[in-house]
Amino acid sequence: MVLLVGPMNNLGLEMLSSMFGGLGAGSLAVPNRSNEPPEQLYATQLSQLQEMGFFDTQENIRALIATSGNVHAAVERLLGNSGQ
Repeated sequence: MVLLVGPMNNLGLEMLSSMFGGLGAGSLAVPNRSNEPPEQLYATQLSQLQEMGFFDTQENIRALIATSGNVHAAVERLLGNSGQ
């Protein structure tokens, strides 16, 4: 059994993520290792959430960060927090 350690692991995840594109709406998200602001990192997901009627950008960003960019999980989280 071969265990890959270091930057090559992330390269493989990034390649898989780009190959599968939008499948799973962010379920293959690679952790943010850059200094890219969440507004840019999750721009596509933020747009999807706004199209679904979630207009609180900061709350959307918090949900996306907590779910590593998974839109489905972010929606569930937002709906769960809607009464608070």
